[in-house]
Amino acid sequence: MSITLITGASRGVGEALAWKLASEGHTVAALARSEDKLQELAGRAQAEELPGTIIACPVDLRDPAVVSECVNSLEEKGPIEVLINNAAVVQNIPFAEQSLERLDAIVDSNLKGTMYCTHAVLQHMIPRKAGRIVNISSVAGVRGIAGQASYCASKHGMVGFADALTQELVPHNIQVATICPGAIDTPLWDPEKNPYPGDISKTIQPSEIVNLVCYLLTQPDHSIFKRIVMFPTNEWH
Repeated sequence: MSITLITGASRGVGEALAWKLASEGHTVAALARSEDKLQELAGRAQAEELPGTIIACPVDLRDPAVVSECVNSLEEKGPIEVLINNAAVVQNIPFAEQSLERLDAIVDSNLKGTMYCTHAVLQHMIPRKAGRIVNISSVAGVRGIAGQASYCASKHGMVGFADALTQELVPHNIQVATICPGAIDTPLWDPEKNPYPGDISKTIQPSEIVNLVCYLLTQPDHSIFKRIVMFPTNEWH
């Protein structure tokens, strides 16, 4: 039994991706901070008798020791064949007005959390000389966006990290792909706390990212999809 580990799996793209892969018969480790939402997702998958399984993994990505413990525990159940770094925190606010606490939350979750989880998984993938890593970054990882300075810093970091990491991992037969989408219609865009500056109905749907990830996971080992940048039509820049 191989395992697909998805971070940020309690809502949005991560939840949709966990459900899709479990529906196709995969064993999915769904990682997020919200234990209640993860348990509800895993229970629903069991109740609907999906061909695969969703394992709830309530973990704070900002804690490297806990991340490592979770990964090692999963490896006892089966090899982690795929890691999908999807967890994200975002805030639209001028940088000078952003609290340092929120700045830390964005960088620690988006960038350091990705690095912690990847580091833990690679301790097992490298000896096996097998594995796939898909990073869900953002167009904020390839350009600057006013009001999202900390988010851009974290997502640019993800892109640079992946570019360097890929070169290290090619000899070990481990693929790294990075997806940089524009706005996606997910709960990250809270109408009260973090509204999308436009028509949310015209943004990318989670199912589009899910289908793209599934496509990448079916491609042969000798092809590397370094970076895919995509926009909704109302946001091209």
